[in-house]
Amino acid sequence: MIALEQVTARKGRFALDGISFALARGEYGVVIGPAGSGKTTLLEVIAGLLAPVSGRVSLDGSDAKGRPPEARGIGLVYQHAFLFPHLTVRENVAYGAADEATMNEAAERLDVVPLYAREVAGLSGGERQLVALARALARRPKLLLLDEPFSALDPRRRTVVRREVRALHRAWGLTTLQVTHDFAEAGMLGDRAVLLDAGRVLQSGTPAEVFRRPASPYVAEFLGAENVFAGVARDLGEASPDWVEGEPSVYAHGHRAFAFEAEGLTLYAVGDFAAGAGHAVIRAEEITLSRDQSFDSARNRFAGRIVEISTLGALARVTVEVRGVSLVAALTTRSVHELRLEPGLAVVATFKAMAVHLC
Repeated sequence: MIALEQVTARKGRFALDGISFALARGEYGVVIGPAGSGKTTLLEVIAGLLAPVSGRVSLDGSDAKGRPPEARGIGLVYQHAFLFPHLTVRENVAYGAADEATMNEAAERLDVVPLYAREVAGLSGGERQLVALARALARRPKLLLLDEPFSALDPRRRTVVRREVRALHRAWGLTTLQVTHDFAEAGMLGDRAVLLDAGRVLQSGTPAEVFRRPASPYVAEFLGAENVFAGVARDLGEASPDWVEGEPSVYAHGHRAFAFEAEGLTLYAVGDFAAGAGHAVIRAEEITLSRDQSFDSARNRFAGRIVEISTLGALARVTVEVRGVSLVAALTTRSVHELRLEPGLAVVATFKAMAVHLC
């Protein structure tokens, strides 16, 4: 449905540079990136509001060059809504609607009908976003482009609206591309994720691929991976790794076993990686903590001491120092209380070989 091939575009002093990715018909794509990375500019190029300097934008398999925005079958929602101030809420939603039934379904799903009689000037930021979403969906577009569409909603409403937008996306077979800086939202919504920074695509793929297998240490740190270590990977070769008996083809289904030497620690990993210098990434949620050396299937096991515990509601991040190296584990706050964890306590940090991503 959408294919960008080496697209370059300029907006003032900012430039998108060599953007390439594809989104199949009916997929829900998410563009992730910090402020100023070019996310909104990217949507404007796809919508036809900004012409690329070079490269190709294809929609439905054909070059979109020269096709005006109104002929692209697109519904676009900006973060700041941009409603028509001289129209009522109902008139805004009805503007360009495919038909009455579609308009009513979109408005009812997003609970916009109670706002119908109100003037735009009296709406809150969250209400404006709801109306803008309903207006875009009422067109029943082939392609829905969303620029931070839930940012002004309170947490409860955001959860409900996200669910309804995703439900309509599936029911109508919409192709959707959403811009967000919320990594959790990207993981919940997206079939495909595109990581954008400084006008360039750093990585694209399924959210699981991007978040679990970052293409570089920078991507890993950008996506919030707390444990990124520089070191050297040693391929264990034809010999079975020391934690499994048997042939390599049996224990790893074609993947190889590695010992990764990093800052005085030896990490064991299984994957497809070229031996030599690189980085090991372990996401905090992959690390478990215990107060003893109880046996489990995890090969990586390190005794250390807690140096810090930070909590945010139901979640906690526990920093454990192991031979002068910090490992960060993500636990529930309840687990922290049940284990009676506190700074200075000796603990054992464990994680599986499959949790170590080499890049």
